[in-house]
Amino acid sequence: MIAVSIMSDKRKKATMNRVQKEIAPFIKKHVFGRDTIDAKYINQIAVLLLNQYNNVTLSQGADPGKNGKLWLKIKVKSFPFSEEKVLEVTGAPKKIKKKDDLDWIDHMEYFEAFMDD
Repeated sequence: MIAVSIMSDKRKKATMNRVQKEIAPFIKKHVFGRDTIDAKYINQIAVLLLNQYNNVTLSQGADPGKNGKLWLKIKVKSFPFSEEKVLEVTGAPKKIKKKDDLDWIDHMEYFEAFMDD
């Protein structure tokens, strides 16, 4: 005889109202802007929602443009419509300016000038 074990997914379906209640302690409400969340809470929210609900997805990104504000999108898939909540992320580390790929040439020219003197 062959024993077959089937792992059952004990996560349940979520509604957007339920998700909003779960993440409410992490959100800062703003009257005229997007609701915000501190970057240090993203992992906690991911663990909380993804371990509990099977129809929730999270995604992160940055707005295109000069400021490039970071955002976190929470999507609850349901029939017939899916709902989304977009939160602006605050407290994230500043972007590090990428060095120019040709900076090494400047260093070599500086070194050669130094050696010629």
